[in-house]
Amino acid sequence: MIKKVYKYFISILFLFFIFLYFFGGNIYGYKLTERKNLTIEQINKFENDIKNGVEIDLNDYLIKDKYYGNAITEINGNISHVINAGLKKIFQYFLKKVDV
Repeated sequence: MIKKVYKYFISILFLFFIFLYFFGGNIYGYKLTERKNLTIEQINKFENDIKNGVEIDLNDYLIKDKYYGNAITEINGNISHVINAGLKKIFQYFLKKVDV
């Protein structure tokens, strides 16, 4: 019985991993590319300011990430942490049972 449940549980986790690997990675890659492009723009701005003899201040070239958080995102973060802790306990339980 435990082995059947474990087999289905691992299968679902594997499918979830595959889904996140193919679709979640693209979002992360896009954000990295976007950050890189912004950095290149800032470098070009810095070089132009040097050529034009403008007084240089480092804070003018740093990109500040915007924080879009609110009460809902805080609640979602807390729920995510609770789910993560629960899944960790479930995994530990199943691994102990299978390790017999």
